[in-house]
Amino acid sequence: MNKSDKLNVKVKIGLKSFITVISILVLVLIVVGVLTYIIPAGKYTIYTTDASKIDQPFYQYTTDEALNKQIVIDSYRELTRDENTSRIPFYRWLTSPIEALLFGSNSANMIMIIVLLLVLGGTFKVLEKSGGLVSLVRVIMEKLKSKRFVAIWAITAVIMVLSAVFGLQEQLLILYPVFAMLCTVLNWSSFTAISLILIASGVGFTTAITNPLTIGTASLAAGVSVVDGLWYRCIIFGVMYVITSLFLTFLAKKDEKRALEKFDAQEFVMVTDEEHKEDVKKAKMIIALFSIALLSVIITTSIKSLRSLAMVFMAVAFIVGTVIIGRKLLGSYKKLGKSFLEGVKDVLPSILIIMIAFGITYIAQEGNILHTIFYYFYNSVTNISPYLAVIILYVFVLIIEFFIPSASAKAVLIIPMLTLAPIDGISKTVIILTYLFADGYTNVLYPTCGTLLVGLGLANVSFAEWFKKTILFQLILMAISIAFLMLAVFIGL
Repeated sequence: MNKSDKLNVKVKIGLKSFITVISILVLVLIVVGVLTYIIPAGKYTIYTTDASKIDQPFYQYTTDEALNKQIVIDSYRELTRDENTSRIPFYRWLTSPIEALLFGSNSANMIMIIVLLLVLGGTFKVLEKSGGLVSLVRVIMEKLKSKRFVAIWAITAVIMVLSAVFGLQEQLLILYPVFAMLCTVLNWSSFTAISLILIASGVGFTTAITNPLTIGTASLAAGVSVVDGLWYRCIIFGVMYVITSLFLTFLAKKDEKRALEKFDAQEFVMVTDEEHKEDVKKAKMIIALFSIALLSVIITTSIKSLRSLAMVFMAVAFIVGTVIIGRKLLGSYKKLGKSFLEGVKDVLPSILIIMIAFGITYIAQEGNILHTIFYYFYNSVTNISPYLAVIILYVFVLIIEFFIPSASAKAVLIIPMLTLAPIDGISKTVIILTYLFADGYTNVLYPTCGTLLVGLGLANVSFAEWFKKTILFQLILMAISIAFLMLAVFIGL
């Protein structure tokens, strides 16, 4: 077997990983269904100029609609038996993934994620069959040489900036095949390859600088400027960047040690000048494709009216680019189509994973238990120390995050509630910062996060393995974020 054969990375959901993830999600779905029988259903009164939406749950408004609504903080009431729809029949727990897809408030986003993943699966199979990805990795290796750990710091910086500034996260999964091949050459595991994306993007997304999905939406909802507290968030970003880079470097060094112990070290095969020229040619095509796709997301994310269509533009860019590049490298549309369909088939299991994850959210929303959770939370933070109140707020958002993974949806739900009834000693800026921390870090920990589940599936890494290897890092991030919150309260941010 030559080196090119060893570099072929299959973007395919592993059976063991798939079964593990599905089992976890089904268990969580059942637990949430049971909670709708335990937690009383309730809601707040919401003012809206649209009479048809007076009784519509707050989380079902679009972001723009919700930002113009007002919640009456003293209006909470438990629903009567006639109004109570929280006790969802058991059979609807099983049908919730389909209901979420067809009728859920996030169904459009759900469909876009599914379509994008199918397109990515087909694209990467075409690039794999054509040898384009192998060529790209060989060119990268030629540039890297002995600077492999420096590359980790550089990759982490780029991914964190893309997430912190533009709000990219699931879109960055397009980089996995390249990272997987690169890690194969360097004797690093697929775990390290997917960590370069999930960990770096998760931390970057959390330490938002101008992320429109988190700090942007939350600031609008609270009626403050995005630049409020920006200097403090930049400091946090720098600290978290160093910690994240050190952790990812630790994973890579551990992989190298394991490879040496098994005498499994691989040497990169030198290529001829002609092969190198061909590699450079193919690499330029692949880089152009990735660059155009990322640029399309950055541009659409920056334009308010197009923000919700960012993944659509990315999918279109990949389809067009794949047709052009695939036809040139494979030689015929028949081979192109066959390879693309093979890739789509490989990632089909991810659709079920995404549907069940959204089904969990759908049950919590239909059960009308989220406003009740907020009601009891708010009563618990009145007339107590602001330091303790921040911790309780942090835990509260962690709980809501489990039911509503969407960052903008949580901002629309939580921030207006909190800022309409401020907590003594805690500014709006600190409330937003607490929301950012509790929302983002769990994106690489909770089994209800679609990006995490799909990423682990692509890398054939089980959730149990991921949890075991990252939980200490997660706890460190949590401790540091709480310390930053305490400091923010102390200095009166």
